[in-house]
Amino acid sequence: QLRNMATTGGNLLQRTRCVYFRTHAMACNKREPGSGCSAIDGENRTMAVLGGSLHCVATHPSDMAVALVALEASIHIQGIRGGRTIPIQEFYLVPGTTPHIENIMQPGDVITYVTIPSLPVKSLSAYLKLRDRASYEFALASAAVVAVVENEQIRHIRIALGGLATKPWRAHEAEATLVGKRLNEAIIRSATDATMADARPLSHNGFKLKLARRCIAEAIHMVMEQVG
Repeated sequence: QLRNMATTGGNLLQRTRCVYFRTHAMACNKREPGSGCSAIDGENRTMAVLGGSLHCVATHPSDMAVALVALEASIHIQGIRGGRTIPIQEFYLVPGTTPHIENIMQPGDVITYVTIPSLPVKSLSAYLKLRDRASYEFALASAAVVAVVENEQIRHIRIALGGLATKPWRAHEAEATLVGKRLNEAIIRSATDATMADARPLSHNGFKLKLARRCIAEAIHMVMEQVG
């Protein structure tokens, strides 16, 4: 029933699954600006380690958005002032001091469609989602990888992460580390370390740092296994 009624726009705009956002008895800056963030000192096992602030550490829940970031999709929006097209990487906002403003949508806007550009020739891709149970569960960590591999070297690569950040997260540092390189475990480890260098774990989610590194590494291996 959910899948029959769901839309792409609805998936991209879904709100966080943070328990404090959905429990009106607890403070939440995303729900009520200026009230505080209960997750920072509370139950924060599933919260973000990237892109958070003193005002919010809630993760973005969409799997589709993570894949679309790696695919460098564009979101087409129709509003009262006409239409505009926004690269998906610019669509979502980090919380900063205004966690209730999650994206660039304005009153009267509606997502009309999403476009995915043609991928480079010989592109390979993989998506890996790690979660507490096998179905109907949100990611603790996920990684989408799109890459072109020639002569055992990475010629092109895009990596996006989910379950780890306050928005679908583009792993620019990992991409810069990998492109032009011949893959081995040391290079992959350097890429994952670079991605997580600015991570800020909370009291209950430090395990996500190791989980994220393993998730990224395994997604890269999944791509490499497809190389003919």
